[in-house]
Amino acid sequence: MDRPLKKPRNTPWLRFRRYVLMGVGLFALVFGIGALPVAFLYFAGQSNDATRGNGAGGDAAAQMVKQLQAKQKQIVAFININVVPMDTERVLAGQTVIVKDGRIAEMGPAEQIKVPAGAVRVDGRGKYLLPGLADMHVHLDGSDEQTTAAMLQLFVANGVTTVLNLYGTPRHLELRELIARGSVLGPQIYTSGPFISNAPVHTPSPEEVESDVIEQKRAGYDIIKIHGDFSREAYHKVFEVAHRAGLKVVGHAPRNLGVEAMFEEKQDAVAHAEEYIYAYFFFKRDPKMANADQETRLRNITEQESRIPALAEATAKAGTWLIPTLTVYHGIGLQVDDIDPIMRRPEMRYLPPSLASRFAPENNTYLKRFKKDTAKIFLAQADLLSKLVKGMREAGVKMLAGTDTPVPSMVPGFSLHDELQELVAAGLTPYEALRTATANPAEFLGSNEFGIVAIGKRADLILVDGDPLKSISHAARRTGVMVRGRWFTEKELGQMLDGFVTPPVGR
Repeated sequence: MDRPLKKPRNTPWLRFRRYVLMGVGLFALVFGIGALPVAFLYFAGQSNDATRGNGAGGDAAAQMVKQLQAKQKQIVAFININVVPMDTERVLAGQTVIVKDGRIAEMGPAEQIKVPAGAVRVDGRGKYLLPGLADMHVHLDGSDEQTTAAMLQLFVANGVTTVLNLYGTPRHLELRELIARGSVLGPQIYTSGPFISNAPVHTPSPEEVESDVIEQKRAGYDIIKIHGDFSREAYHKVFEVAHRAGLKVVGHAPRNLGVEAMFEEKQDAVAHAEEYIYAYFFFKRDPKMANADQETRLRNITEQESRIPALAEATAKAGTWLIPTLTVYHGIGLQVDDIDPIMRRPEMRYLPPSLASRFAPENNTYLKRFKKDTAKIFLAQADLLSKLVKGMREAGVKMLAGTDTPVPSMVPGFSLHDELQELVAAGLTPYEALRTATANPAEFLGSNEFGIVAIGKRADLILVDGDPLKSISHAARRTGVMVRGRWFTEKELGQMLDGFVTPPVGR
């Protein structure tokens, strides 16, 4: 459900404007991103003393960095823990895991592992330790630095320690480095650059595509994001240039070309299951359906189910990964039908003001675009997508968990746990669902740093009550989170969330 940019880029000024804006953006980073540590302290509820007195934002930032560095230097021992390593479907009972310098230094049976003197001891009896989660479709909000800081912490508080940002700017590259250096608390960021193609506003030529991909590679983006229509030649050029540069291509299906072109080019990943609605199930939709009554349209949706096996097999053969984003599409139908129950969900109180305003009924983009009587259509298509995901699973298509947060109703961090529930409801086992948010993202991104619990891996971990392989809901019962070796207790996470609480949003 990505929103296209509003202005075309097919004039000399607009092509030149990109470089002007990049320069201005980099200048603004000195002031904007530099304020993130201060925003962190404020929104975590830890700024009362740090920002008082001398009033120097630099002092608050320095204190925050000191706090993070102090946690980084700690040796942490999880004792008598049940480890869910996510390399295979298993639980290793009675383990002790030692974390030092941001990595897992030792792991083995509790009676064989000596706990270093001075280590922070975490009693793991009855608890389960699993890899930190990855949300592979987010949009790090650019409206203000406070919103960005809030999003980062909402991810961490929910055990989301890696994110893939699918619309990036130079600001996100800088933020990625600040987090990697430990100056800002947040999940590890992987990011695309701006969209390649912004059709129907502007459909790029093959030459523009090549220039844009090369430019993004040089800038340091991790991945290429496609969005909108392409000529067949320009669509081919995306993959030719990106793959030559060692970059994967993620995004929408080419809705004007259909899935056949996507399979021919072996698109690396599809950003939404709903793309198959536009580029396959209802590709070049029968004009008669536009004026059909609701019963006929609902029947037409149900009839598409027989086409799922062939589509799933073709996706698997092409080696294309799927980011289902079931929750966001399902959420459209629920919001259009009745937004009040959505706005009363407990997690809504943690939204920063700018997102709370965006979610509210008077500003909600879905309520503005769709009438209440379309809810049944959305919900029927959501059911079709759930069955599609089951078919993809049976065909062996690899999947990645993603939520498109913060579109309305997708609260950062919380929404990933909702997505895991949706994936299990669609037919994945709890282990398979967890793989989409742990080991699979690491494999897709080509990283050996995260995704499983093993010696030498980056210490991004979640401690939970209950075996998540028996019930996926247990993954949300977190009692502590570790980010790059920095341990946050349940109390600290609670304080972090409490710093965001706002009055209920809604009618």
